[in-house]
Amino acid sequence: MPVTVEIDLSRVDVYRAARETMPFLMVGPVTWDVFKDNSRLPGGSVSFAARTAAALGTRAHILTGGAEDASLAALAGHTVHSVKGVATESWGIDDSSSGRRRLRLIEHLGRMLGPDDLARGWPEPRNLFLAPLTPDDVDVLSFLDRFSSAAVWILGQGLQREVDDEGFVYHPAGPTELLLNCLSPRVTLFLSSDEIASWSKEAIEEVAGRCRQFVITKGSEGLEVKMSGDTYNVGAVSAKVVDTTGAGDSSAAAYSITSAMGVVNAGQLAVGYGAMAVERVGPVPMPRWPEIRGRVVDSLAAQEASSAVDGQESLDRRAFRIAIANQKGGVGKTTTAVSLAASLAEMGQRVLLVDGDPQANATSSLLGRSRQGASEDGLYRVLLDGESVSAMSVTAGRPGLDVLGGSTALAGAEIELVGLMARESKLRLALDEIDSQYDYILMDCPPALGLLTINSLVAADYVVIPLQCEYFALEGLSSLEQTIDLVRSSLNPGLHILGIALTMYDARANLSAEVVAEIKSHYPQTLDTVVPRSVRLAEAPSHVMTINEYAPGSPGAIAYMDLAKEVHRRLAGMG
Repeated sequence: MPVTVEIDLSRVDVYRAARETMPFLMVGPVTWDVFKDNSRLPGGSVSFAARTAAALGTRAHILTGGAEDASLAALAGHTVHSVKGVATESWGIDDSSSGRRRLRLIEHLGRMLGPDDLARGWPEPRNLFLAPLTPDDVDVLSFLDRFSSAAVWILGQGLQREVDDEGFVYHPAGPTELLLNCLSPRVTLFLSSDEIASWSKEAIEEVAGRCRQFVITKGSEGLEVKMSGDTYNVGAVSAKVVDTTGAGDSSAAAYSITSAMGVVNAGQLAVGYGAMAVERVGPVPMPRWPEIRGRVVDSLAAQEASSAVDGQESLDRRAFRIAIANQKGGVGKTTTAVSLAASLAEMGQRVLLVDGDPQANATSSLLGRSRQGASEDGLYRVLLDGESVSAMSVTAGRPGLDVLGGSTALAGAEIELVGLMARESKLRLALDEIDSQYDYILMDCPPALGLLTINSLVAADYVVIPLQCEYFALEGLSSLEQTIDLVRSSLNPGLHILGIALTMYDARANLSAEVVAEIKSHYPQTLDTVVPRSVRLAEAPSHVMTINEYAPGSPGAIAYMDLAKEVHRRLAGMG
């Protein structure tokens, strides 16, 4: 299903995103690309990807083969280990009568590159970029087994290539068994529209459903990202075509390195580097980000581009304000607030998370104890001292996500607010000043129905109520509903319950299924997404990471991304 998102490349910190991808391991052969006039240039997916990574500031560890003969200039700036005693893979690039290029395998690497070929002392990768050119030059499955906790980016062209008797490459009519075996929820797959041109719609959707993201590069038409049942289209960046070889490789590298900036921002950057790659053949360094950004912005302006898909209109520029509330403790309020905020930011939304709980767990889970002081007493000072949200909020260190921090001082705010005029509206008035700067403002409420929660409800447009899938789930829900009705009748007539978010679902327990059925029968506005009970969700805050960062392919990460998509779609439908 298509999703509407905003693009604001001026807000992204590309170099920070690039640094945070490391350790970054690339694997694939370097090659000779031989042209019709017998001229040749060093190539291979890792060559083009390495140039882009260097331009973005990522210093990769690269395992390759065949580099005894071919030039390693394109791999400059990285730590490289080239396996000795193998051939240099060579590809003939021929023009067919139809005008399309045909690839012909001239010489094969000779054996697979595997994990045992890695140099000693290399760090465990946080990101694994696999770039086979044939099904048997990189042992993809062994790398997946060896580095089971890394985020994985696979250039799938080599897994989809078959070679005829004359050495010419052709693409089968559907995904190969090897390709399907390599997919999992932690894998992002890259293929070109030409490589899947003969696939059925069902085959495309099957592949998309098996991996975290399926990125389809579309040449002069940009790229398409399929993710959690949704589709994002990113328009092309104009370029003077010199040689289209390597454009998809550069796009994939740029996307993988900057994916934390959100799907659409990373997609625009990726097509920008893809456009630049076709103009800079051979081992020529790629330009740094500011030059690419200018090209992307100019192209967007020329096309009057929008990331709205299938003709949808953009959402209202005013932020959606959502209170995450339930006076019952231990239902996953903070986990839901943090994970929902992080997932929306990853989708390209601009998000402010307001930590209204005196325990300040949302603040510490995003900033850590060492950085928590930067936002300490932020919300308290906004409510009691009249400070602006702009002055008190801080970046969460993730593109598109800011935090207005909480602290134990908020426990005293409950008492100090009692004697103030318009005490219930303090937060609403403060947020009005910065409303247009964000797409979403999420408020994590304390487990009580005091003035802090009332302030969030008065400031909010919608309420999301986390509810654990346990026997006493409905306990206290009627009290919260009465409070919401009271706020609606006297202080905020525009307040609505957006939905009940079911958390801590245990598929092994019959009781969980019974509770879900009962809740949905009583509350039709219950959200469809059910968040499972997960150890990874509990562990992530201790590492000062969101679930998307700590365990991107885990059931909890997938569920919260699905929840973010559902919330986004539900609000789009209301708008």
